[in-house]
Amino acid sequence: MQAFTLVLLCYVMFSDFLVKTLGLPPLLRFLPEAMSGIIVLYVLFAGTRDRFRLVAPKYWFAFGAMVVVIVCALVNNPTGAGPVLSGMRFHLRAAPLFFLAAVLPMSDNNIKRQLKCLLALGLLQVPVAIYQRYIIDQAGRFSGDDVRGTVMDSGILSLYLICVVLILTGLLMRKRIRPRWYALLFFILLFPTTINETKVTVIFLPLGLVATLLLAGEPGKRLKYLSMGVVALLVAGALFIPIYNYTQVHNPFKNERDITAFFSDKKKLGKYLSSDVGGLGTKKDVRRGDAVIVPLEYLAQDPVKLMFGLGIGAVSPSQLGTNFEGTYYLLFVKFLIISFTTFLLEFGLLGLMVIGVLFWMVFFDTLTVLRRDDSLVGALAAGWSGVVVIFAIDIFYTNFHEFTSVTYLYWYFSGVICARCVSLAYKERRPRHPAAILEKAPAELPL
Repeated sequence: MQAFTLVLLCYVMFSDFLVKTLGLPPLLRFLPEAMSGIIVLYVLFAGTRDRFRLVAPKYWFAFGAMVVVIVCALVNNPTGAGPVLSGMRFHLRAAPLFFLAAVLPMSDNNIKRQLKCLLALGLLQVPVAIYQRYIIDQAGRFSGDDVRGTVMDSGILSLYLICVVLILTGLLMRKRIRPRWYALLFFILLFPTTINETKVTVIFLPLGLVATLLLAGEPGKRLKYLSMGVVALLVAGALFIPIYNYTQVHNPFKNERDITAFFSDKKKLGKYLSSDVGGLGTKKDVRRGDAVIVPLEYLAQDPVKLMFGLGIGAVSPSQLGTNFEGTYYLLFVKFLIISFTTFLLEFGLLGLMVIGVLFWMVFFDTLTVLRRDDSLVGALAAGWSGVVVIFAIDIFYTNFHEFTSVTYLYWYFSGVICARCVSLAYKERRPRHPAAILEKAPAELPL
């Protein structure tokens, strides 16, 4: 199963890329879901033997609450089987990987192999992104949106590479990687984010890096780590800004030629976030602010729908035809540009609260592991503290839940850390030496 897991983590980075680039059968897009089905069988078999002892009860309550929300929404909004299956595919396919880590025996060597794989996949994005940028320039096009690496989306590519950098930062803080290698990998991995023109890099990278340094840093060394982070960000900014501006010099479709001027101009920044579309059926370009406000106003007309949403799959797209397409998909299709909108429409405010609680529980367990564990998982948790923060913010930036590449990796490594948190709790309760038993209850021992 270790090898199977490694193959799955690699394949999810290439599934859509291989189908679109090499013209392979479209059914290969559904291979990750088929592999998730195999993992479900393994989890049920292995988990029932040890009673899922490494899965904290709070996660059963959270996932159970999510099931209740989904069922209530389906009762209130009857939905066909096709859309429900399509919605389940997007929202539930990565969940088995969270539980896999709790039932699969894991050593530091296994984690090390997986992290090396994660780094190799990140480095592979660099030549692919450079080639994609070359094709764009040769064709006389200007948008960096087509610089997508193998994950088929420029925003998801930047998200993935920033998260890899944050994990490396955690490894550096725990002295699992040499500073010179970290510095080299830092700039190599972030290079694609400068040529795919994702403005959010200037927000995600500083926030993630600062969060990692402050949360995972030792109490007496946080100022030192933070100073090093500021220096790294200044150097990265000195490279990112000129390269980004250079790609915009001859772009006739954009007014912003300088990214620093863009973020300092309140009018441009406000227009980037919201374009005042006026409501559903708009022909204007929908911005992220509109994608939050308009669906919320629609649901607010019915308190029950506001609480439970329109039902799982109600606004989900489908690659299997219109029979599997969400009932409300065409109505909201222009607004489905961020995961928040999909979560809100399909699960309502209660579903959003459960999702927020899940993120918080993973974040809290990550902090526990990074503070108590000296193993490689503890070093991973140091970097993962920033990753969880970035994913929580990314709900308002991309529709990441539609991409197997980041969702499978996020839930798998979150499961690894949460399982280690439970394991540490067991170790702390267990006496380490027979002498501890004598100290605890001497009166109960025969003389």
